Amino acid sequence: MVIGLTGGIGCGKTAAARFFEPSGFVVVEADQLARRALGEPASLAAIQQRWGKECLLPNGAPNREWIGRKVFSDATERTFLESLLHPRVAKLREEAISDRSRSYVVEIPLLFELGLEGAFDAVVCVACSDDVRLKRLENRGLSREQALARINSQMLISEKVKKSKYVILNDGDLDFLGAQVDRLVATLRR
Repeated sequence: MVIGLTGGIGCGKTAAARFFEPSGFVVVEADQLARRALGEPASLAAIQQRWGKECLLPNGAPNREWIGRKVFSDATERTFLESLLHPRVAKLREEAISDRSRSYVVEIPLLFELGLEGAFDAVVCVACSDDVRLKRLENRGLSREQALARINSQMLISEKVKKSKYVILNDGDLDFLGAQVDRLVATLRR
């Protein structure tokens, strides 16, 4: 079984994904795959050619903070980066879920935006209120403007909810989130 887990930034996808692990699911995070793809020599060369040395740290690694500011303030630059990384991330994702004897939860923030819903046995959306999302993003160190830019770069959470087979609401505490995941796992196993 391969479950696609999506939701908006700040909704708690990663926290929800971790609750699947005790039930035997292997968690694959698209963001981790994207970090790996961004750090590959071909990607580093492409971003440096486009943006100059500013996009790299002194040790040659990608400056993710600088890149984040760049792509979330300019849709053309975000499209460039996505076109560079998404094909590689797709290959890495397929490699990560290649053992079909196992069950997986694949956390993909842009699952619907990339048209990937058909690649999974079911799609689960983690959702919460906008106030909670903003507070969580601000607690991560983003300004309100940066948080809103990231939220607005994604599909509306209400649309993701409509398109998903299952929805987990994450306005509560971690115990509540864990209980919802446990109920969902029981449903999926039936």
